[in-house]
Amino acid sequence: MEGSVDGVEGLADALNSNSVEAAPEPNVDGAPSDAASASDTVASPCITAGSELCDDFESGQLDPTIWKINLGGPAPTVTVDGVHAHSGKYAVHAKVTPGQQSTAQITEAATFPAVDDTFYTRIWAYFSPDVAWPANPPDFHTGFIIAGGNNDLGHVELAVGANLSPSSSAGPMHYLGYSIYHGPPYVEFGPRSPTEVATLAWTCIELLEGGQGGTTAVRKIWVDGAELPEQDDSFGVSSAMGQKPPQFDLVSIGLWEYHPTPSLSDMWIDDVRVSSQRIGCAS
Repeated sequence: MEGSVDGVEGLADALNSNSVEAAPEPNVDGAPSDAASASDTVASPCITAGSELCDDFESGQLDPTIWKINLGGPAPTVTVDGVHAHSGKYAVHAKVTPGQQSTAQITEAATFPAVDDTFYTRIWAYFSPDVAWPANPPDFHTGFIIAGGNNDLGHVELAVGANLSPSSSAGPMHYLGYSIYHGPPYVEFGPRSPTEVATLAWTCIELLEGGQGGTTAVRKIWVDGAELPEQDDSFGVSSAMGQKPPQFDLVSIGLWEYHPTPSLSDMWIDDVRVSSQRIGCAS
């Protein structure tokens, strides 16, 4: 990630102050599931208990004992609808206004504290519309899955999202793994991935977030079951940056736009899992 991310200083406060209860949206009767498959074969039991969470949203609404909604910016919404579903009839729908800087997320703290301060978050995501940029587009950075918590100096986020900077050639969004240590001192680092973000199709995205007992923060990312090798990042307390990992206490899923994003307006989220073990795309 090139340079610092604008607009992140209020992230922790915003996740608390903007949380609201979910409002379901009616299903589109007869709308078929547009499920996709992935090559990953990791599978584990789908349960919701303790540090494990499994939600396919087939009740047609968000469970208020698990989820809160985080909204910010010009008229964002989070609903549950049947326009696109990876499995079954329903999925969460995060909607923002193109060209604006907005937030539309679901958040959960029910699975925390995580076992050994380490956990995996897996989502199926559908982005719309088809997003492609002209040459020399405006810089932007958007988060899809953000793990948050505090260390001894301040708030920390480890995340996966998308990025395209003015130095990029024309083309689609690319995945971005990033870590933000608010400190002081403030520290932010990527990197951007060569892997493109698919639009108008379901994608399996998994993020490993680990505090490793207070010694090293670990971030790994898989897309459709394949690890993005350039995103394998460990940040040790002995490094030049010198900050400890956080005690994770929240995971946020959806769209957090650190800059106005030119044309992305919708993200559907389905088959969410949080686990102490690698999840994969098979379950």
